[in-house]
Amino acid sequence: MLRTWDQQEALHGALTRLGDRCRDLLTMVFLDLEEPSYDDISIQLGMPKGSIGPTRNRCLQQLRSILEGLGVHGID
Repeated sequence: MLRTWDQQEALHGALTRLGDRCRDLLTMVFLDLEEPSYDDISIQLGMPKGSIGPTRNRCLQQLRSILEGLGVHGID
């Protein structure tokens, strides 16, 4: 859970530094209020359903690295 406004801003800034594919995927998986299914995500992003989880994990790792580079730690 984000603890401070600064962390929320850092997360937004880090998302903008990701490539389009990662940003779109993470936004759909974690921030889309409609909570799309993996089937929906697969169709919208044009990616195989079976690759969504592994790609999500790689994207989260990239996001974590960006946040650490910005000095942000402890985002759950």
